[in-house]
Amino acid sequence: MSSPCSRVTFAALVSARLLAAEPVADVAQMPRVPATPPHLAAATFTTRPGFSARLAASEPLVQSPVAMAFDEAGAAFVVEMRDYSERRSERLGRIRRLRDTDLDGTMDVAEILADDLPWPTAIACWDGGVFVGATPDIWYLKDTDGDGRADVREIVFTGFGADDGAVNPKKLNVQALLNSFQWGADQRIHGATSMSSGRVRRADTPFVRAWLERAGIKASNMPAAVSLRGRDFAFDPRTLELGPVSGGGQHGMTFDDSGRKFVCSNSDHLQQIVYEDLGVDTEPGQPLPSTRLSIAADGPSAPVFRRSPDEPWRVLRTRWRVAGLVEGPVEGGGRPSGYFTGATGVTVHRGDAYPPGIAGSVFIADCGSNLIHRKRLHPQPDGLVLIGERAADESQSEFLASTDNWFRPVQFVNAPDGCLWVVDMYRETIEHPWSLPDGIKRHLDLNSGFDRGRLWRLEPDGFDRVAATRRIRGLATASTEELVRLLGHPNAWHRDTAARLLHTRRDPAARQPMERLLGSANLPVGRVLALHRLNNGGWLMPALLNRAFKDAHADVRAAAVELAFRMGLTSHKTLLELARDPAPIVRLAVARHASQSSPASRAELVSTLLQQGPDLVRDLALPATRGMERDVWNTLRRSSPDQLVALARRIGARHDTAVLDAILSEIPTISPRSRQFSIAAALGDGLAPDQPLRLADTGHRLASLWAEAARYATNRALSRIRTAAVPGVAAASIDLNPDDPAARLAALRLLAHANEADALPLLIGRLHSEPDDIREAALEALARLRGPAWANAVAGALSTAGTPRGRLLRQLIRRPEGRVALLDALDRDWVRPADFDADLVRTMRASPVAGRAADIRRWFGEASSDRRGVIDRFLPTLGLRGDAGRGARQFEQRCAACHRLRNLGNALGPDLASVASNGPEKLLVGILDPNREVSPNFTAWRAVTRDGEETTGILAREDGGNVVLRQAGGVEVALARSALRSLENTGRSLMPEGLEEGLDPQSLADLLAHLSAP
Repeated sequence: MSSPCSRVTFAALVSARLLAAEPVADVAQMPRVPATPPHLAAATFTTRPGFSARLAASEPLVQSPVAMAFDEAGAAFVVEMRDYSERRSERLGRIRRLRDTDLDGTMDVAEILADDLPWPTAIACWDGGVFVGATPDIWYLKDTDGDGRADVREIVFTGFGADDGAVNPKKLNVQALLNSFQWGADQRIHGATSMSSGRVRRADTPFVRAWLERAGIKASNMPAAVSLRGRDFAFDPRTLELGPVSGGGQHGMTFDDSGRKFVCSNSDHLQQIVYEDLGVDTEPGQPLPSTRLSIAADGPSAPVFRRSPDEPWRVLRTRWRVAGLVEGPVEGGGRPSGYFTGATGVTVHRGDAYPPGIAGSVFIADCGSNLIHRKRLHPQPDGLVLIGERAADESQSEFLASTDNWFRPVQFVNAPDGCLWVVDMYRETIEHPWSLPDGIKRHLDLNSGFDRGRLWRLEPDGFDRVAATRRIRGLATASTEELVRLLGHPNAWHRDTAARLLHTRRDPAARQPMERLLGSANLPVGRVLALHRLNNGGWLMPALLNRAFKDAHADVRAAAVELAFRMGLTSHKTLLELARDPAPIVRLAVARHASQSSPASRAELVSTLLQQGPDLVRDLALPATRGMERDVWNTLRRSSPDQLVALARRIGARHDTAVLDAILSEIPTISPRSRQFSIAAALGDGLAPDQPLRLADTGHRLASLWAEAARYATNRALSRIRTAAVPGVAAASIDLNPDDPAARLAALRLLAHANEADALPLLIGRLHSEPDDIREAALEALARLRGPAWANAVAGALSTAGTPRGRLLRQLIRRPEGRVALLDALDRDWVRPADFDADLVRTMRASPVAGRAADIRRWFGEASSDRRGVIDRFLPTLGLRGDAGRGARQFEQRCAACHRLRNLGNALGPDLASVASNGPEKLLVGILDPNREVSPNFTAWRAVTRDGEETTGILAREDGGNVVLRQAGGVEVALARSALRSLENTGRSLMPEGLEEGLDPQSLADLLAHLSAP
């Protein structure tokens, strides 16, 4: 709520806007925040009891660090992004090598390995050198003559940030660059693509060709560019083979000891990649489930407890923007954020220096709030998805929080000493330069701190830094057998470094020690590494795989499954045993590759997976039924009839008339009745609208079923059968029986596949005076219908539809015939313009209706582009006292379909907790001018099918031949790529302009009060 003083201030600023050009700040309004000397900086930290942050390096040894990797000698290679945030063209990025020569745990010598790099962000060690990510390229740098400078400096991959094949540096987003190189158990370097996407190819240079020849690869076979839209990537550093992998976070990516992958985004601080979808078979219109899930128990934009004050310039900029003196979204509002707004660097601690309860935790930084957050990971009931929870003794605090605004943690590293090291960029200002008005920017030094930087070690009390540092001596010269033993080391850095060195050497002497390691009682992650190393060396024999299949730990068994399929070494008996494995992660590995199993035995394997579950296993196993649906059907019918419904949808999608004929004929023999209807409905759900059934005599065989079930439903599939009329399905004979709720719901779903003339009156009749589940089923059934009769019937129901009216409007507006019917309904007064929310109005204005352009303008007017005028009109809102109770109702009506707040609503757009915590000023501009600054991951995509149906939503994912758009209400729409006429990124927010329609200043004040409430 604004005070009287703030009302006067805002009014004065508005008046100033009318009299002058964009303002220039008085220096007195923006006192600079001083830096803290390195030796005093630790005093600004409040850490979890039992831990402290110890300085490991600082300026001048390190400057603007953003990423780091340790080599086998313990040297730290640090990426210095000194050209952040708008000096990319000056190529000030550098790679430093830091060394601890006296082994006291503190770096004391620094060398510049390489400079002249534009915006470098990622690094990984390999063969005495380093791979460095600097969009659009990945470089390889190496000092071969020992002078401390890289005399090898070559681009090995290029094309990041270039979906169309070309890179425009002016369009590169400094907050969305490739990052987070991590060594994977599969002996590849994994990286996060962020939101930069790209079409990445291997460089065709003499250096790369020579590299490939050493690896035994014909350099003439240069692969095509790899599309990374919505995906991360991984590459083998020996062969330079790069491919896409599941991912999709922003800045930060990590693995745990079980190989599970986690990512983060600015306002979604902890996400799990639950499976790898590449290679899983799909059908058009039958997409796979999402690979990326938000897993924080306290929500994506969880509360954080910062201790640092807001920067003065941010408070002033907020006032200017609210007053309309400058362009741009409103931020800050003079309040600490209180929620994750800049989550970065998600990292699972995998060292051996922390006590139980802390070891294995996941750490996330919020560089804008100057803090480090921690969560513990626990399995959810399905055994596949984890949940991240605050520790009980950190419920109101952070693992580390600083009062120093310059403390900018951006990444973490699992270090050789077993601790987590913090990469502290240490800058006065972390802010996207595009969003700073010139009148403020001229008084800010965005380079302030570019020559500063710190590396911190998060130490437990009593930690012996000297002893931990000396442990790594000799690793660079360790024998092959010693390296194999290190694969079972309790510290992940030792394991990963040993695996990397073994992969580099490819020494045959490693084979027997690794075979012995597979039979040891060492850490399971060591046995997983040994399996992959044996495979990459060409030494993984069937006997070793069989031993791994029987390993006591599920991680080893799951890794063995992945490798067995990759090598083609699978037997039916073994796969069946693994499909019944007690660990879901093993069954998931089998399901991912089930389509690669022998056709002669696949039906039994898939049937077993469908029976065992859980749901994710079933979802990935179903695509493997292709060509053998009948056999799987027979097995499930005997042993697990509850799984028949999911299989029926798959059968419908395949549209194999012989199989459909057989399945339809058996439906009357299945019980209970509700399952009969659900199976028949699922068959129809799988069918494309333009796929009629043409079966010989199924209609007659089903006649008795539908005659008996006529009081429940009718089936559109029967109306497609080109035979004599089927008796017993006339609409007049249907009576939906309220005494059997399950059968009634299933029957309503069947109506989506009934003859429209029969189905429409029944479905529309269910929209009134019915329980919510019945009304929802009727709405879902109506959404599958089409044609002029459907459009006119639904439009005719608008005048009496009540609560479902908005859903019906959205159904109609997606199709050309529906938009015609809507205009007719307006003419007949069945619906009013006020019933159309801002998104519907925008769609009507943007979607042509042949011969009705004048009617659209008459009812909806012209789109207004004067967002500043709208903001001026509602500026008095900030001086009004809002009623949060009334605002909650406004939120439910206008926002909940796309935004989530306090566990209510749908997380389509950003979680409002992270936005609302910045105060009503930011919310005001965000609501009234949503397109001022749109994050790339929240832009709207528009798909148009070949028959004119339009769908707009967030691009959720792509797999195989499918595109999945997420819409208001959290609904996901799967579209077969082959059915699309066009798919375009609008570049605009899915949140429409014009949400102020129907609001007055007091109503908006109420909404702001609700959104800003604690």
